[in-house]
Amino acid sequence: MSTATAVREAPPPPVDPRIQARRDEVVRTQRRRRRGRLAALGAVLVLGGLAWLVTHSPLLDVDRVKVEASDHVPTDQVVAAAGVRPGDHLIDLDPGTIRGRLLALPWVADAKVAIDWTGGDVHLAVTDRVPVAAVSDGAGAWTLVDATGRAIAAAPAGDPGMVAIEGLAPAAPGADLGPAAEVALQIVNGLGSGLRTRITSVVVAADGSLQLKARPDALVQLCTPDRIDAKLRSLTTFFAKVDDTDLATVNVCVPDNPTATRKGATP
Repeated sequence: MSTATAVREAPPPPVDPRIQARRDEVVRTQRRRRRGRLAALGAVLVLGGLAWLVTHSPLLDVDRVKVEASDHVPTDQVVAAAGVRPGDHLIDLDPGTIRGRLLALPWVADAKVAIDWTGGDVHLAVTDRVPVAAVSDGAGAWTLVDATGRAIAAAPAGDPGMVAIEGLAPAAPGADLGPAAEVALQIVNGLGSGLRTRITSVVVAADGSLQLKARPDALVQLCTPDRIDAKLRSLTTFFAKVDDTDLATVNVCVPDNPTATRKGATP
């Protein structure tokens, strides 16, 4: 019969007191750091909560919305587009976003937004666009456009009271006419005092060629959409020097050599 012999584990060697002290110090340091981080986090949360309470308190609400309206954009339309109302939190307002909303209004060329933190006022100001031409839809309706090609508003039927642009698809107010209108608007913007009282329409043909309708009943051929400034200078000089009685056509396709025909003249 065999006898089992119990094997007893040897006790661990004693730890040097200096090493144990170092280990204890490391543990204490880690605990202090954890407590410090928790305290810092708590302070941040408390301060953040206080900041939120302060910035969202009635002390920093919108008290008044002050508006500098324009001739074509009334106060109520400015306020509605801005989306700012008394009682809103000032901290939640973004002037850039508000300005973008105002610039989306068809008539607005520029907008300014200012926040008065001490008085609780929000100041809104808009500047109107200036119509320079009217685009015809070919059926008697007109859309006013500014020098940049922005459609501004529908014009009353009949004579729009400014240079017309024919041959372009009209755009809804607030939209841009796009590249097709660039040359036509270049012509409108380039009309000096000697032409502005004579030219009634800029006609853009389907092939891109250009004509002008001139008072009393003449047609000006510009042909291709190049050398516009030179062609307008040539036309200005022509009207300054030539009697326009019974004038039928003027051709400035070659600016240095303008030609003309008169009604009833033998071809």
